[in-house]
Amino acid sequence: MHGLSSRQVLPVLGILVWLMTTLTHPVLAASLTIGTISNTPVKEIRQYTPVAQYLATRIGYPRLDEGRVIVARDIRHMAEMIRLGEVDIYIDSPLSSLGVNRLSGAEMVLRRWKHDIPEYESLIFVRNESKIQSLTDLEGEIIGFKDPNSTSGYLLPRIALSESGLDMVPASRLKAQTQPGQVGYQFTNANENTIVWVLFGKIAAGAIAWDELLSRPPSEQERLRVIHQTPSLPRHVVNFRPGLASETRDALIDALIGMDQTPTGKSLLKAFENTTRFDPLPEETLHQLEQIRPAVLSILGIP
Repeated sequence: MHGLSSRQVLPVLGILVWLMTTLTHPVLAASLTIGTISNTPVKEIRQYTPVAQYLATRIGYPRLDEGRVIVARDIRHMAEMIRLGEVDIYIDSPLSSLGVNRLSGAEMVLRRWKHDIPEYESLIFVRNESKIQSLTDLEGEIIGFKDPNSTSGYLLPRIALSESGLDMVPASRLKAQTQPGQVGYQFTNANENTIVWVLFGKIAAGAIAWDELLSRPPSEQERLRVIHQTPSLPRHVVNFRPGLASETRDALIDALIGMDQTPTGKSLLKAFENTTRFDPLPEETLHQLEQIRPAVLSILGIP
């Protein structure tokens, strides 16, 4: 039996080195992908891409273009992309995340301090001169919500209205035939629209995050009155797809939590909608989300 020639030895050694490297360093996927849900994809891609590129290089990708961003049109679209392995990290509001995670198996892990705040509340407001004093006074009226994927502009306030015994129906249905206990709703597609529609009497009430309302001109704030404030929830959360290699997952968690500890990370966070940092979700927050999960899934139509 003849031994290996020098020409044969080199390829074999190369294969052995590749196998040893593969066993000690898991093979990375083609790219690292962050996903979110929005009706303004160009804006979201511009904001999320630097963070995706930063994370890609931190976990071993040699090139910046190996950090990508995908913007889904809705909860089911995002869940499908997570199931297919096309999205590794999903960053969005906690209640939308409950729906996506139920459909995809993704896991909620971190909290994002977006706009320099860890948590926020949703407010339901009316014009100052309105006779509406409480949620039950909204019976037979129309409230404006931002969009179906918004935690502060739809899901949280809708839960509050339902818990007050009110039946939420589309505004067109309410106008056609009003039943006792019904409140009509319609989507405004922007927080600014919600405020303007209330100010001009197009709708009786609106829902918005408290910091969004505080960012409006004082002349507008003075003409509005808050009738309800919801409990606090995280502004944004970070979710990881199922099946993500544990080494990659741990490295991503460390990279995100450590972003505010480096000059480059701090700069990227500042540009990322004034994000302060990422930190682990508190246990009490996870418990709170678990308690309202059935109501959220019911509103979203997710079994």
